[in-house]
Amino acid sequence: MNLDYTFIRFWGYTIYEPVTILTNLLVTIYCMYCFFKMNTRGYYLATFWAWFFLLIGVSSFVGSLAHGAHFQLGYSFFNSVLFLMNAISLVAIFFCFKAANTYASIDKSPPKKRYTYLVILWIGILLGFTLVYNNFILIKIHAGIVLTYSLIVHYLTYRRQQKGSGWIVSGILIAFLSIIVHSLRISVSDWFNYKDIAHCIMLLSLIAIFKGSSYKVELNRPEELQPA
Repeated sequence: MNLDYTFIRFWGYTIYEPVTILTNLLVTIYCMYCFFKMNTRGYYLATFWAWFFLLIGVSSFVGSLAHGAHFQLGYSFFNSVLFLMNAISLVAIFFCFKAANTYASIDKSPPKKRYTYLVILWIGILLGFTLVYNNFILIKIHAGIVLTYSLIVHYLTYRRQQKGSGWIVSGILIAFLSIIVHSLRISVSDWFNYKDIAHCIMLLSLIAIFKGSSYKVELNRPEELQPA
């Protein structure tokens, strides 16, 4: 099966991988909804999650451009869009780390700022490496490490019976499933291939994470922001 080059003709243009574009856009639309819902909560923890969802949505939208155009606009355009998609995803993972790191320090001393600075420096190094060598393997490894860290943090709060933790743990585990599907190229047909299935699984993952993070944001809301 040639899974990468399904296409439709539209107004004289060739649009590649239309189902993949559709599933990408579904992720984008849902992430925009999550962003606006989270961004109204009015404090730092909600802001971390809001930016996580926003950047995942933007990355998914940028990815749909790469899927639709392929190399029609040249290799430079395709590679630039691919780099932008992965760069935005990397920054999104940073906000996932910030949220988990904040939960890890609840009822303890505040997280040390130097750890945040080190993570930002590391992200800069990864972006530079990716830009120079056009290789995204380190970004994928970094994303896996941060997701594992977040999984452990939320599992520990789940063990302490904190509401919402179970949903986030489930969402992260589902996210790993999407990685497996994509890596093994598990497909139904040319028109519903491993990319489409992975995007659908990722959407389920984001739904679970949003539900869990909403609970946790409300649970840890500062007293001055509690409803009267």
